[in-house]
Amino acid sequence: MVDELDPKAVPDYFSNPGTVERWWSPDQGPLAFHYDAELAILDDHLKVDPAQHVLDVGTGRGRFAIHMAKQGCRVVAVDISREMLGLAQEAAREAGLDGQIRFHESSADDLSDLEQGKFDLVLCMELFDHLPDLGRALASMRAVIGPEGRFAFTYVASESVYGRLGNIYRWLKSWRKSDRVMISRTYSLAEVERQLAANGFELDDHFGVGVLCLNAQTRLFQDNLLFRLTLALARVEARRWPYHRGGRLARMGAHVVGVARPTTRGSR
Repeated sequence: MVDELDPKAVPDYFSNPGTVERWWSPDQGPLAFHYDAELAILDDHLKVDPAQHVLDVGTGRGRFAIHMAKQGCRVVAVDISREMLGLAQEAAREAGLDGQIRFHESSADDLSDLEQGKFDLVLCMELFDHLPDLGRALASMRAVIGPEGRFAFTYVASESVYGRLGNIYRWLKSWRKSDRVMISRTYSLAEVERQLAANGFELDDHFGVGVLCLNAQTRLFQDNLLFRLTLALARVEARRWPYHRGGRLARMGAHVVGVARPTTRGSR
């Protein structure tokens, strides 16, 4: 399967206007419930304190930054895309949070211009699978988190049906020598744990969202009959089990939410 991402083409794709904005809108569309479960996991298991200083890496449209700011946290939101930062700022203004979130243009693998070792919580949501060098990004985020801080992230699981289908799609594109830039990849839980350990983190817990969710993009294939059928299954699962904690089912979620803490081990 195709795992390596182009270290130049992928950042160029996400930083250029008119790309990710066209398809990334997790608060809207038929799969909004899938992404709401990620917010529920943070609320249920992170015990956020309003006094905390939070960094949201790869903020996109700002949903996690806004969610934390609504709880009283001081938030810094960074993204590689000026276009997405503008959309996030607009969303913050509409939520009455103008001035409570500081927006900053930066990539995940270079946070050197932010305060080092000061953040109580670092979020890296919906971003692992788009990073050409996960280890470098983890080292950068490890440098800004405080010694008692927490690190929350998501990744697309290679063990999931969604991840397996995505890997088949990427392999077919590679086999056909498509010119289309591959912008995402998957990880196993073991791979994520190795990367975390190598860069000074230890996994505390993990949660799977959407074992039966076969398409986790909010704007793709919505008129397809198969999509509507699988969406119905995903909704049934979400009503009964919004997320799965630990074990095999958690590893098989379309998205896995991980919670880690910094350690003194590991360097890169």
